[in-house]
Amino acid sequence: MNTRVKRILVAAGVGAVMVLPMSTQASDGTITFTGAVTASTCTLQVNGVANGGTATVALPTVDTAALSNVSPKTTAGGTFFSIGVSSCTAQQDLGASPFTAPTLVQIYFEAGPNVDETTGGLINTVVGGSNVEVNLYNASNATIVGTQIKPGTNTNQPVTQAIGSGGVQWFYAGYSTAGAGAAATAGAVSTSITYSLIYQ
Repeated sequence: MNTRVKRILVAAGVGAVMVLPMSTQASDGTITFTGAVTASTCTLQVNGVANGGTATVALPTVDTAALSNVSPKTTAGGTFFSIGVSSCTAQQDLGASPFTAPTLVQIYFEAGPNVDETTGGLINTVVGGSNVEVNLYNASNATIVGTQIKPGTNTNQPVTQAIGSGGVQWFYAGYSTAGAGAAATAGAVSTSITYSLIYQ
């Protein structure tokens, strides 16, 4: 039986099913999605500069010997950076009852083509560059590295803060060999991450 005939038979089978009474099509459940879109806005500052939330963070140049591929994998040569969220205006859409104005805001690092789903690291996008990734971590001020953030998941995303608090949150970005499965190679590194503000 050729492929064309198979396709015709499948289509005919679907058509036959569709003419049966609806009562014969079983359903095991329904999921309803609810949410809201707010007009609330905040001013974003990266490393103290109001630039619409877009910035470049320079990492230091390190020797390949500083990065081990032996478990546990190491992160080396990182840079602390901060994201400030201030001047938030919490607005309520009166036509969307019972939606109320948000009181909390959270920085959320998104999944994307540069995110390694296995390690959570950011993939180097330089063709022919180093095989290292860049990991993101929460940090305490510009001194202590905390837990690794896994973009696109709820793992160690930054904590929420009260709208109007004008808080600054610190992070750390550093090279990692976790995604390479091999010793670090020499070469240029460039990658990026997108983030959003989520209101609660």
